[in-house]
Amino acid sequence: MFLNGVPWMKQSKKELMNRYHVNTRPIILVLIALGFISVILAATIISSAKKLQEQNASSGVNPQTGDATITQTAVGGMILAVVENIDIDNHKITLFDVDRRDPLVFSYTGGTDITDKYGQVISINQIDAGIMVDASYDPSDYKLTHMNISTVAWEYPDVNNMTVDKTGHVMKIASSKYKYTDDVFVVDGNESATVDNVAEQDVLTVWGNEETICSIIVTTGHGTVKLEDYGDYLGDTISIGYESMLQVTDDFAVGVREGTFNLTVENGKYSATKSITVLRNQINYVSLGDLGPVGVKKCDVTFHITPFGADLYIDGELTSYSDPIELSYGNHSLKASLGGYTTYEGTVDIDSKGKVVKIDLPEATSDSGVQVTETDTGESDESSGDTSDSSSGDSATGGSSDDIQYTAEDPDFTLDESDSLDADHKIYIKTPSDASVYMDGDYIGTAPCKFNKIIGNHVLTFIEDGYKTMSYTVEVSDDGLDAYFTFPPLTESD
Repeated sequence: MFLNGVPWMKQSKKELMNRYHVNTRPIILVLIALGFISVILAATIISSAKKLQEQNASSGVNPQTGDATITQTAVGGMILAVVENIDIDNHKITLFDVDRRDPLVFSYTGGTDITDKYGQVISINQIDAGIMVDASYDPSDYKLTHMNISTVAWEYPDVNNMTVDKTGHVMKIASSKYKYTDDVFVVDGNESATVDNVAEQDVLTVWGNEETICSIIVTTGHGTVKLEDYGDYLGDTISIGYESMLQVTDDFAVGVREGTFNLTVENGKYSATKSITVLRNQINYVSLGDLGPVGVKKCDVTFHITPFGADLYIDGELTSYSDPIELSYGNHSLKASLGGYTTYEGTVDIDSKGKVVKIDLPEATSDSGVQVTETDTGESDESSGDTSDSSSGDSATGGSSDDIQYTAEDPDFTLDESDSLDADHKIYIKTPSDASVYMDGDYIGTAPCKFNKIIGNHVLTFIEDGYKTMSYTVEVSDDGLDAYFTFPPLTESD
């Protein structure tokens, strides 16, 4: 190809540009402009992608898969929180943001999406204070858009084996330890509380995140039991529900899990039981004045034995008598002996507030007999009696404060394999008076009544016309003692 008689390839660049009037400056400017535009577009695309990723994160969407995820942000979006309060009337809910450690108040409507941890739709009435939720909201007006029972937090229900280190802010549940903060949310019934209110007798539901406890719900609380009319039982052993082997003292007060339990007082002479109801967060006063026998009374007894050095055995045990000896009211066997002297064997009846017993042992070769004298040093106490034989007769003569007359019954029923008969002791049912008594479905009699002691677990049922029927499960121990049971009066039927 020739241009003006010269081959085209041999034309100079300048000649070609001049020939076609080509101006390179505008082209360069265009290219530069396009480069700037490309840079701006790239920056815009990157910024948009970053914003989209943040929006997906705050709205709980995985940017890789598009699936819903649980992501927490400090401002708006989704938060992990403890439900502190729900105001149904004003459609307000207070959530404690566990990350920001701050309570936030949100509004909600009927259009707010509320689900359980499995995605099933539930109502706001099914959300309780103390549970943990994942919640998303509109940060512009703090309107709750979605809330579900948390799938991130852990829940530990029916906790009844915990110990609390309140100094170290650590709670041990089973074999695991969890920390908690001063602002941990505690709800006891319908009231907010603190960790100081939590007792070992309580049953809890604990919510937390990772190794931190965020809320504690007291599902079964405790009350305090204090005793009244306990003077005759000082020093005796008392058991209440799960609390056992306690001693009756003047300042007796013990925390007991709420509910209905058997209260049992016992010592070496008797066992008496009554049913009590313990109310949460209250002082529950319980009278011991209506139990069967009173406590075993004791007094000091002084022994003077001649000649000096003789041995004294009381109820078969070698006893030092250099000081007065405390003996319970009733009969005690005595034996005084010394080599070369006549041995004395007899009994002493302790029935007053003090006694002096003198025993003179004659020499074995003497025709004289043993001389025994007893002197009362205190006033007579006719109400005491001997509690060792309260099973005989038609009444609980073991010192019953109101001398209840128990009707003797001879029920005809077959023993279970797990039961056994203790014919030497009785079961005494004092109240509810005038109610028909059934044990394990078999008719016993009308309260107050007594019958042969059947060892084992039994269901006692009380029936009376015009009153609600009540049943109680009792345990009759094979302890060689009479058993006394007292139950609340029946309530009138509706």
